Amino acid sequence: MKNLNQKGATLVLMEQRNKIMVVDDNLIDQMITAHVLKNINTNGEIMVMESATEALEYLYKHQYNPSVLPSLIVLDLDMPGLNGLGFLERFKEFSEEVKSICRIVVLTASEIQSDIEHIQAHPDVSKLILKPLDKNAFAPII
Repeated sequence: MKNLNQKGATLVLMEQRNKIMVVDDNLIDQMITAHVLKNINTNGEIMVMESATEALEYLYKHQYNPSVLPSLIVLDLDMPGLNGLGFLERFKEFSEEVKSICRIVVLTASEIQSDIEHIQAHPDVSKLILKPLDKNAFAPII
């Protein structure tokens, strides 16, 4: 956000606040997550990515345009191919600016303690939410 005055910077941040990226391969989970988020953030834009690879491609493509980056990434842990943990490893490569814009919430149905501890210790993860979802899980974040 170079050369933006305070008013312009505020406008960019307001635009970003309403963009949420859902990264989940399961259509039903996508719909449930989007529904819960829409009920909390009624004016927000929800982008659905069906894979971690698709989400990373979007972020790489737009990393120098903060106004189109999501302010929140809701990331499913268990996906085929590149899973949520793989996404988090690649997310480390982004600039501090991108990482400060895009907060990450990880969703999982896993009760494996080592997975939970690994996610909770990850510096780029704001919160871990266990499935099934309810609107109260997101309320303090959005």
